[in-house]
Amino acid sequence: MKLRSKTIPAPKRHLFTNIAYCADCGKGMWYRSNRKGYVCGEYARFGKKACSSHVIKEEVLKQTIIHDIQSLMQQIDKEYYLKQLEEKAKQSQLSVQKKLDKINKQIDALKARKRKYIELLADEKITQEDYQDMIEANSKEINELVVSKKELESLLSSHKVVENIQKLKQELAQFLNFDELTLEILHRLIDRIEIKADGTPKIFYRFSAPKIE
Repeated sequence: MKLRSKTIPAPKRHLFTNIAYCADCGKGMWYRSNRKGYVCGEYARFGKKACSSHVIKEEVLKQTIIHDIQSLMQQIDKEYYLKQLEEKAKQSQLSVQKKLDKINKQIDALKARKRKYIELLADEKITQEDYQDMIEANSKEINELVVSKKELESLLSSHKVVENIQKLKQELAQFLNFDELTLEILHRLIDRIEIKADGTPKIFYRFSAPKIE
């Protein structure tokens, strides 16, 4: 007698497919019409032994995003918010720039040390083996600093949010003028959504605006 294997229905492609993921196992959320929302893909395939449902209704996700955008719009419209935002951005830029200057000095010092190693080798004060070990260690330090430098330069660029605040406002206003969310709008605004075990969404927006404490 041939046993039939259980067929698991494939996830229906929907608004938040490939955008919403389970916060615990990292698998994509699957849309289920009977729930009018999404469940963890791992749970849908293998049940509770693999993960919990992490169920969330699609309408909840929509309203959460709309509320977030509306709240940010209200903050942007407040003059005191803009002033504090500008001050915080300036402070952050100054702090990042100081770190960047320090790294540049460290890189210059390591390059100078590298030249010194060459002189020591030429004068036969160190062996070829010692030279190779020191050069490798030196290059490793420089590479690590270069990575940190690129991260700081990227961070410095992101702190220019004040200069682009009006552009951000226009984009958000345009979003709120739509009657419904579309895939195009979602991909423009959102990088990723993680759904916690209790169904609470954590939304990672593509835009960045510092919070005022």
